[in-house]
Amino acid sequence: MEKTVLITGISKGLGKALAVKFKKEGFNVIGISRSKPDFPVDDFYSADLTDFSQVEKVSREILKDWNIDILINNAGVGIYESWEDMSINDLKKVFDLNFFSAIYLTKIFLPEIKKRKGSIINVSSVAGKVYIPYMGGYCASKYALNAFSDSLRAELIEDDVHVLNLIVGRINTGFSERALGSKKPPSTPFGSSPEKFADAVYRAYVKKKREIIFPRWYRFFIWFSKAFPSIYDRLSYKKWNDHSLSKTSR
Repeated sequence: MEKTVLITGISKGLGKALAVKFKKEGFNVIGISRSKPDFPVDDFYSADLTDFSQVEKVSREILKDWNIDILINNAGVGIYESWEDMSINDLKKVFDLNFFSAIYLTKIFLPEIKKRKGSIINVSSVAGKVYIPYMGGYCASKYALNAFSDSLRAELIEDDVHVLNLIVGRINTGFSERALGSKKPPSTPFGSSPEKFADAVYRAYVKKKREIIFPRWYRFFIWFSKAFPSIYDRLSYKKWNDHSLSKTSR
């Protein structure tokens, strides 16, 4: 039986890679984003996911036209700013997109996904496992998304609905260029590609895994931050502030 996946933030980056991968595997691919994708999908709906009236409107249209087997909550935005200087309006935008849009869409599509014994896949972040200075707003939104994924999974244990949480590290998507806030992040080596990420996600979906960390080396980063928190605090602070000083001196 042909299956259908709905992907938010489909037009670029991880959303595009996931769409191409699931299409290659024989799925109908439906997308929601503000801009239209420049590659073929089976259906596309334009919406600002921080405007919940638009979310409700396009969701009704999708449910009228499609049976959704998989919801991938991928849309997200970063913010690089200290808590002291952070705009509350910017923080609200981050939470509306990264957290509340995922909650709202899941609530809308969950009855259909339960009927079809499908999957909910949430694109979270290493920043939802490890606090990072000057990324606190983004970290908070992803910590919240992780808690949502884990508690939702437990609530659906008798419904045969698969909930997969994706702990994503640095991938070459241009994410930082689209982030809010005044600070620029330090460079992080060992980034992977969106295509390798999409392959890993599809394998995890097929195996019905609970969670994956990608790239895998971030497991050590997460462990180190919890095993040696004081050292981690000093090193991460120094990395961000040395980076800022080097930018200023140029």
